[in-house]
Amino acid sequence: MPLLASLQLALYALLWGLGWLTLKKERPAILHWMGYALASSASAGLLAWRPDGPVWLTHTGSSAATLLSLLLAGRGVLLFLGLRPNDRVLWAFAATAAISLVWIGPYSTPARLAAAALWNIALLVAISLLARKALFAEFGLGVTCIASVPVAALLVMNVLVMTQSLMLRTLDVVGVGSVPTGVWVVTLVSAAAFNFMFLFLVGFRMQKVLQRQASNDALTGLPNRHAMEQRLQLEWDRSQRYGKAFVAVCADVDHFKRINDQYGHAVGDQALIAVARALQASARDTDQVSRFGGEEFLILMPEADAQADGAPTAERLRAAVAALALTAPDGQLIPITASFGVSGWLLSDVGHGNVLQRADKALYQAKAQGRNRVVLHRAN
Repeated sequence: MPLLASLQLALYALLWGLGWLTLKKERPAILHWMGYALASSASAGLLAWRPDGPVWLTHTGSSAATLLSLLLAGRGVLLFLGLRPNDRVLWAFAATAAISLVWIGPYSTPARLAAAALWNIALLVAISLLARKALFAEFGLGVTCIASVPVAALLVMNVLVMTQSLMLRTLDVVGVGSVPTGVWVVTLVSAAAFNFMFLFLVGFRMQKVLQRQASNDALTGLPNRHAMEQRLQLEWDRSQRYGKAFVAVCADVDHFKRINDQYGHAVGDQALIAVARALQASARDTDQVSRFGGEEFLILMPEADAQADGAPTAERLRAAVAALALTAPDGQLIPITASFGVSGWLLSDVGHGNVLQRADKALYQAKAQGRNRVVLHRAN
């Protein structure tokens, strides 16, 4: 049993090793989980060496390897969740645990098992308390509850081992020098649950990142054209079903090509980021701001009237952009302005494209009239 367990845990290490080669962003956590699997495998291997191996290795060494595996697993979890482990506390914990195990020695089996179980419990509880909020915030209640199952199983097992060791009760064992079958079952099932759970969470996080990259502009962080087209269609469907009007505001940074040509693309990127932030900060809470392409932005205003809501909001956005100024590499201030075109939904529209066309036409009128202004497309 111990030899098979050691092989299974070593295969988990191989699994994380392959993950380390392919999942670069998660490498710090994966490296710890690979170490966790290797340490667990070493612990099981030392148990398999009983009674022929050196008693310090097969008894004290196996307990220390188990504790090290949990320490590596826990630190990996904290890194995975973006938390900063307190390494001084972890080092102090590991040193104190190691000293206690060495001081007890391999021959006092009840005391050694009780001490090892106590340290395991303390580590599991501490890591769980540190990780629970971040795990819940990113993955939700369901995943947090499922992830707590293997931890709870290990906690219960260690509590039972510690209690029975303190009471000097003999556990039913299989073979000379081996550990109880129930302990092996809980350990292996918990290890499998931990490895596959966090492998799933790594993949789940990657999926979310890919979805975010597919729908958000890489430079400004705003929704991109594809995402805004989808939102426009949803708003159009709502207007058709419930008669709820909406407004589209097209915005275009004035003389953006001149900024790029004169000061370089890095300054141009800074200008776009500054404009994006200004638009987001000045729009209504219900408005949706996106980068629609190049230096053009689109603001979708649900349940709004073009004249009563759209034009005043666009004027507020224009003023926010006009208040911006970038500093060029030579120290010169670069003024930034933008032109805005506003249009609302009409009963005669056959699609959201009609609203966009009118807003775009109003935008070009704003450009033709001297830029840095708002033009409202008025229905005939």
